[in-house]
Amino acid sequence: MKERLQKLLPWIAYPAFYFACLFLFGVLTFPYDKLRERIVVSYNAQQREKAGQQELVIGAMSSWWLTGVKMTDVRLVSPGTEPGKLTELRIDEARVRVSLFGLLLGRKNVTFSLTAFGGKIDGDLEEGKDRRIEVHLRDINLGDVEPITHALGLPMEGHMEGTIELVFPEGKASKGTGALNLELTDVAVGDGKAKVKTPLGPLGLPKLTVGTLLVVAEAKDGLFKVTKFAATGKDLDLLGEGKIQLRDITSESALDIMIRFKVNDSYRNKSEVAKSLFGAPGSTAPPIMSIGRRPDGFYGWTVRGALGHLDFQPAAGGAPLR
Repeated sequence: MKERLQKLLPWIAYPAFYFACLFLFGVLTFPYDKLRERIVVSYNAQQREKAGQQELVIGAMSSWWLTGVKMTDVRLVSPGTEPGKLTELRIDEARVRVSLFGLLLGRKNVTFSLTAFGGKIDGDLEEGKDRRIEVHLRDINLGDVEPITHALGLPMEGHMEGTIELVFPEGKASKGTGALNLELTDVAVGDGKAKVKTPLGPLGLPKLTVGTLLVVAEAKDGLFKVTKFAATGKDLDLLGEGKIQLRDITSESALDIMIRFKVNDSYRNKSEVAKSLFGAPGSTAPPIMSIGRRPDGFYGWTVRGALGHLDFQPAAGGAPLR
């Protein structure tokens, strides 16, 4: 038996060594710049075919382990809400790796790790008959998410953590099911310096503390329904409801959220600017910020549009949220 193994060993070892070298040097000499260009050109061409407005930019690409790639300075550029201005979703570094074992079983298992918005986004993607994705967000800095701050027109503070789990039967987002659970902590808007547009001209909004905001949603047949959107903070009470229609391109998923909030007396007494903007407690004089204001003292606003291009508008009508 030992002699037979000695005879077979060269026939096994040499081919194994050859293929190991072939694979290793193939990875080391792979034309990642060409792959980067191919990905960018393909994505942007797909956007034009679907009348999309986003443009993908990848600064550099290299290998990561043996079956993965590392990309730096990844940006999705979209037109802003104001003419001539652009918004960017910027990812400092993205690492993506494909499982060879999964490929042998006829499945595509991909793990990814993103460094973006001051935090981390990790996840797994499995593609077989169905597509499954799980995403974990850790310590995301809301002030670094440019589409949100650009739409608000004000600086924003706070951090976000949570999970997103989705299953797309037959790979179709229109059939997607799953759940979303997010917790936003230490949320605040404004800094007293950044100006908000008012009928009397731009005024600096004093820092408004929202506190902890919980967002819970469940998806069925491609439609996310928001079951919880609430915060009871130091300066205001906030409620919301709505839906997210899933699209195959995540940034094009359609958001339609109705938000109702009431500024508390403690904030309205904070400064003369706050009294002017939202009305002094007990005063019958109309506040400067009367757009979207309801008879019950709450303000109603809608957040609509694609995830990569959100639009904030005062809600029509005066009916309170259910």
